[in-house]
Parts: sequence; C-alpha cells; structure tokens
Amino acid sequence: MRISTVSSFSDFGHEKPALCLQRWRPQQCQSSAISADTLCIVVDLLHPHAEGFSFPGTNGNGVVVLHGWTGSPAHLRLIGGFLNDHGYSIEAPRLPGHGTHVSAMEQTSWRDWLRAAGEAAQAVLDRGERLHLVGLSMGGILSILIAPTFDPASVTTINAPQRVQNRLGRAAGFLHRWKPYHEGEIREPPQDEAADYWHQYDGFPTRAIHDLFLLVRASRTALPRVTAPLLVIQSKVDETVRPASAQTIHDRAGSDEKRILWLERSRHVALLDSERNVIHGGVLGHLEAARGSA
Repeated sequence: MRISTVSSFSDFGHEKPALCLQRWRPQQCQSSAISADTLCIVVDLLHPHAEGFSFPGTNGNGVVVLHGWTGSPAHLRLIGGFLNDHGYSIEAPRLPGHGTHVSAMEQTSWRDWLRAAGEAAQAVLDRGERLHLVGLSMGGILSILIAPTFDPASVTTINAPQRVQNRLGRAAGFLHRWKPYHEGEIREPPQDEAADYWHQYDGFPTRAIHDLFLLVRASRTALPRVTAPLLVIQSKVDETVRPASAQTIHDRAGSDEKRILWLERSRHVALLDSERNVIHGGVLGHLEAARGSA
C-alpha cells in the first residue's frame, strides 16, 4: 500500500470509526465481536485526561500537539498547559481508536489518524492563527506528513520513529492472522505529578502496527518537502525508537533551519519523564524564534 502526502484538505475525508469503551480483555473482546456501527460501552469509560483538549490563546499563534501510537492526549497535558501559559492556543486531538479501549484501534487505520491531525491543523488556520506542529512519537510522523499541506510556521518532533527497537512491525502484515493482539510490556508510571497523565494502552492489535510502519515509510518521502524551521528532540536511551531516527529526520528534512535536541535519560514518553522541563524550554524557544522571524 502506498501513502501519498495529501495535496488538499479534502483528501482527509474518511468515514468515522466506531468506538469501544471498555477495559482491554483480549480474551473477551476480539475484533469479530465489535461491528463497525456499534458503540460498545461496558466498563471504564474514557478518562478525562485522555480526552482531546483545546485551549484558547492570546498571541495569534496556535499549536497542534499530537500524541503517539497507543498513547493519548493525557501525555500532552503538561506541555499543552505550559505553552498555553505563554500565550499559544492549543489543539490536542485524541486520535481515533486511542484513549478508550485497545480493540477500537482495529476499527481505525493510518487514514483516520492523518485525517484527525489535519482537522486540528485546519482548526488553527480557520481562527486566523499561525500554525505550529508538535508531535510525540507517531504524532511527530503525522506532523511531518501534514506539514507540506498546511505550511506551518514551525515543526517539532519528539522521539519520532524512523527505526524502532521492536522488529515485530516487519511481520505484522501477516502475523495478525495468528496473533491478533500483542500484549506489550507494562511500563512503570512516573513517580511524580506526571503519573496522573500516564494513560495509554499496554498492548495493541498486531495489524495496527502495520499502519504505523506505513506512516513511517511515507514520512521519509515527505521530509524533503518539510521546509519550516524544524526541532528534532530525541532521547538517547529511548526504549522504543532507535536514537538514529533523529539524525535521519534532521538530514532528510528540507528545512534550512533545523537542529537536534538530545535528551540524556528520558524514556520514550519523554513529555512525562524527568527532562520534560528541558523539552518545554526547547519547544518554547523554537516557537518564539519562529514567531520572531515572521
């Protein structure tokens, strides 16, 4: 399957997927049990922190902040609040299939995630604000893919993949027939206030990782057409994304202004880790520099 970067906003059109809101119990909730037109509410409704959010700003600049694959907008609450305190409006959508029940991911694909990112970007432009894109992990990939269409004032990626530690993705296209769900490693939450925002899936439908890899491959083609000032943030000890990904993004991007900010000790969800203040300062400086060059 080939993914092309969209040439117009109408290319984002796609039928809205169903949602299944229940705690993940793979043995009880297989994809065949959930029809495409069914809203399944069993237990454990969407946590408020995991819902998408929007904050009005005061400086005429809007930031679309995108979460990662299997993650949720909860991961973005701290940086969203920080940037909003400095005058930026914030759009942080919950990507389809995320933040509720892992089986909901089976009702979605890369098209839905890309469409949601584009809708958030359009919302900022419709308010007459200058657009900035900030994405964690797959959110960074989505930022790269929509940047050539929406012409943002700046782009920031945080631990965005080009190469990953887990090799499962290469086999996901056929492996899902025998192993429909992959129960990932349960990660320990942060030990401070960030623990309140530790909301993501611990596993995923095997088929869904194939869609992630399609987006990653498409981003390599899109990168030369990303011309906005680019900040690439990457942890050297990322357990999910190979750190070499940062150099690939930096080198392939068409931006004249670009740099890498390395983190020394953060895990993959770096926005909730010990160096999050470094990220906050780096992103704010990047946005302010883009504002100043307008």
